[in-house]
Amino acid sequence: MARALDSGGTRMDRRTYEDLVELDQAHWVHPLNHPATQEQPILYERGEGIYLFGSDGKRYIDGLSGLWNAAVGHGRAELADAAAEQMRKVGFNSNYAGYSNEPAIRLAAKLADLAYDNMSGVFLANTGSDTNETNFKAARFYWEFNGKPDKNKIISRSWGYHGTTLGAMSATGMTVYWDHFEPRNPEIIAARRDGPCDSLSCQINGQCNGCLDAIVETIERVGPDQVAALITEPVQGAGGVFPPEDDYFPKLREICDRYEILLIVDEVITGFGRTGKWFALDHWGVQPDMMSVSKAITSGYVPFGAAIWSKQVHETIAQTDPNRKFMHAYTTSGHPVGSAVALRNLQIIEDEKLVENAAERGAQLLGGLQALAETPHVGHVRGLGLMCAFELLQDPESETRFDAALMMGPKMVEAMKARGLVTRFRNDHIVFAPPLVISEAQVDEMLEIIHESLKEVTAGL
Repeated sequence: MARALDSGGTRMDRRTYEDLVELDQAHWVHPLNHPATQEQPILYERGEGIYLFGSDGKRYIDGLSGLWNAAVGHGRAELADAAAEQMRKVGFNSNYAGYSNEPAIRLAAKLADLAYDNMSGVFLANTGSDTNETNFKAARFYWEFNGKPDKNKIISRSWGYHGTTLGAMSATGMTVYWDHFEPRNPEIIAARRDGPCDSLSCQINGQCNGCLDAIVETIERVGPDQVAALITEPVQGAGGVFPPEDDYFPKLREICDRYEILLIVDEVITGFGRTGKWFALDHWGVQPDMMSVSKAITSGYVPFGAAIWSKQVHETIAQTDPNRKFMHAYTTSGHPVGSAVALRNLQIIEDEKLVENAAERGAQLLGGLQALAETPHVGHVRGLGLMCAFELLQDPESETRFDAALMMGPKMVEAMKARGLVTRFRNDHIVFAPPLVISEAQVDEMLEIIHESLKEVTAGL
């Protein structure tokens, strides 16, 4: 595994830093943008293993693998070499009808081999959002060529996250992403219901039978003959890391089969070892009809994604009349450099047994967080593999939450950042997903920072 440096970074000259921030404020519209959040940013200069080094001279544990994607860690020369080698050969080529390249061919075959046993077809894309868009279109295409063109609607779930392009945003169940962008696509329908199954407490208890009832109610209200597919994350990630109950996905698979609905599993976060399995539905012995992957496919070193299809869906798309072919394309689909990096990245995951490491170190991290639950103000500890979270609570026993005005989640994240651990939060839920290369000692380092930060932000409460 990649070894991390023990020393900090090199501090950037203050004037240079200020000049860069001025340019940043003047021209760069950041993701989830507001200039106020970029007034004093950490400028990352380099990384090694689980660590990132800032222009402030400090070393930070990357507690969320960038954005859930830096699976093999930072500074991997092997991935830089794979990209450079391919760029020297062919940096780009069109893969439209009649053209191809070797890395993309080998990657498609590798993904079909790694994925669920029922899968065979692969469409290479760019990001999680456009991969989900690809699967929405493929689901419609599938039903039209099976004589059911009216099956064109997509069912999504509360608190799910599937991206921010218009179609993917419409499937995202977190309403904060809808503001100022309405109306959403009316053919993508969230399975919501009034009452506890639409509340955060339900999510904490896992995707439950009540949530399944909401899905059935939505399908029957819309009409099964109108629904093409249902999209779901195996573990809700951006929504706060919520693993399901053990029988949830077997029951969901049965519902989709009963109503003749394709099951799209969004494994953009969970894919390639994050949960301690190559793909997360293996935990429950369930196979999807379609899968979306991205993020860890290249460990974030280059943008990449893939839609992976069951043999049934693949054959429908592949065997159509040439005059009615699957007219879906991206300029960079099957990009040779991205494909070469993805192949090398997957080899690292295999060679260094990072899927197994995610299971072992994830259990260690979860156990450490569960020990924190014995202290005041920590509750709802949960996780699967190297996806873990807990909630800061005023009274865990009665599940009384802090007043939102106290901003306990932001305070906790800032306290950890000051001690050299960066991650994200949702409300007062603190989430962790470090690179899969993390060692036993490094998990202990994380837990020590979490514990010290917790004592700071809850002192006097």
